[in-house]
Amino acid sequence: MADPRDLIAALHTVGRPLLLEDAVVVEITRPDLAADAYTTRLHTVPLSGAGPVRRFSSGTSDRGLVQAEGVRALLRATGDGPAQLWAGLGGGLPRAVTDEPLGVLDAVLDGHDALVIARDPEPGRYGTDPDVGPEAEAPRRITTAQYQSNGLGYTLDRPARLLRVPLEDETAAAPAGDIPLPTATEILRLPGDVHEPRAQHGRVSALGPAVEPSTVADLRTAVWVVDPDGAHRLDTGTLSVGSHAWLDHDRVLLLAADLGPGHADFVARVAGLHLHDTRDGSTVRLTPEDECQLGGDLRVVDGRALCLETHDGAERLVRITLPGEVGAQAHVEALTPDDWVVTGWDADADGRLVVTAATPVSAGEVFRLDPGEEPVALTALPGPVWSRKHAITSRTDGGEVHGWCAVPDGPGPHPVVLLIHGGPFAQYTAAVLDEVQVLLDAGIGVVWSNPRGSAGRGRAWGLAVRGDFAQPAAQDVLAVLDAALEAHPALDRTRQGVAGGSYGGYLTAMITSTHHRFAAAIVERGFLDPVAFAGTSDIGMHFGHAYVGTDPAVVARQSAVARVGDVRTPTLVLHSEQDLRCPLEQAQQYYAGLLRHGVEAEMLVFPGEDHELSRSGRPRHRVARSRAIVEWWARHLGSLGVAERDA
Repeated sequence: MADPRDLIAALHTVGRPLLLEDAVVVEITRPDLAADAYTTRLHTVPLSGAGPVRRFSSGTSDRGLVQAEGVRALLRATGDGPAQLWAGLGGGLPRAVTDEPLGVLDAVLDGHDALVIARDPEPGRYGTDPDVGPEAEAPRRITTAQYQSNGLGYTLDRPARLLRVPLEDETAAAPAGDIPLPTATEILRLPGDVHEPRAQHGRVSALGPAVEPSTVADLRTAVWVVDPDGAHRLDTGTLSVGSHAWLDHDRVLLLAADLGPGHADFVARVAGLHLHDTRDGSTVRLTPEDECQLGGDLRVVDGRALCLETHDGAERLVRITLPGEVGAQAHVEALTPDDWVVTGWDADADGRLVVTAATPVSAGEVFRLDPGEEPVALTALPGPVWSRKHAITSRTDGGEVHGWCAVPDGPGPHPVVLLIHGGPFAQYTAAVLDEVQVLLDAGIGVVWSNPRGSAGRGRAWGLAVRGDFAQPAAQDVLAVLDAALEAHPALDRTRQGVAGGSYGGYLTAMITSTHHRFAAAIVERGFLDPVAFAGTSDIGMHFGHAYVGTDPAVVARQSAVARVGDVRTPTLVLHSEQDLRCPLEQAQQYYAGLLRHGVEAEMLVFPGEDHELSRSGRPRHRVARSRAIVEWWARHLGSLGVAERDA
């Protein structure tokens, strides 16, 4: 049996490419188990595909390379400090040009200036006073519904700002230690997050909350435009903007979803391409209302828009030709295969186009896309050997359900685990998944799918679990599991497990309260008690109410904690101590309920981790988590036969 440590140590992700004259610079992130951290380094890859991948920068945490008019800048973290902007001009070595106490989050160039996003800590908090530790800070007065965020913590006392940082020619500069930092000027401050700075067509803009935080949920994000007389918000009505790009000085393209009159109806909303005209304030949608789910970075290249599309198990790069007349719809053209997950891309006016993507055989590679040709792989990065998967389709009363199955090597019979994704408006993809490979390396078959409620198949599919949060999706995932068992006799029907995280943890708990076919279960970072969730989660003010409603009887019917007395399946409860999305008390309440009803149960709590443990937690914690999962399945999917339990 392979040790999960080996797999996790060999993982990598590739993203954010930047085209140079004859090469592309990409970010490659790898876990460093010895340091219990991640390294992100910039590398150059020849566009010809002939030549080695070479280190481009000297740091161990470098990302966000940008260049314009002879200026190059990147975000670099050194030692234990947060990332700062480093810049060089005219061939000079880069040096730090910011010293923000909480670091720089993002940056773009505007001529020889940089526009950066940084949080501003309230005096006396977050280390701004060396004599005041976190436990001695002043109390926080909370008057709004939204005041914390998973992975960050409290938000209102460290608002994000858009700053302008002048960059000077450093070709003949004095040693770095003798150069004073440039003076940054604040040009935008909002009480919530500021992100996606832009400097295009004479416009400086960023995204930020549409309104001040209040006791009423308003989930809109809007475009804030910086003019000489200050900043103002573009009025786009009920839209929440995820990305924007200026088509010209007066018109801006938006990737946005309509949240309805109450500005909070987010369930299964499909973001599409819109065109907003600042001259008359009009906004029109250019892509279908409830299909063609767009996202990611939005840019305009040679008059056409490029962005990502979430599409039935893929994240595709698409090119959108804008309509020539009012009322017509744009033409959307997919540029990448339907089994890729595109993680980054860059294009230029000369028609060159590169993408970084995970595929069914790699966690990340760099590709060149030539018109009318198959993608050209520019890298073959070392990584794990990934097992082959098989597509599985089943049918329920909701329609076709799409999924995958992977079978370990050898004749079997192999135990099998049903994996369920979070969201629910998210999706599994055809690309490699380390969660699957860990189980395959342990000799366990895996089945996973995109049931009703998932993203990638339009709004109707995503809405199917509103008001009935478990039953439709449970029916779908079990149907795919049964189809996989039928198609692959090497999978053992007598040794089945079920596991999921977040919404998947919830659905796992709900399934085991109804179905007793599983030898064991793993409930991870679950949404388990809708009542408590409303007051403790960072999205509690809207998420649970939108999906399960507010009527006490209806909520109880959809609550895993309320139904824990019906569970008979041995259950491992996994959770992170600092999870603000599904707070730790969700796991504690469910675990206590299992014990109270005599169910074999264990709880494993990871200190210092948040909701993203399985994806970006400390490498050693990811290893410990994977080992615990394999050990749990080895203990419960051993010689247990179907005759020994209620099928």
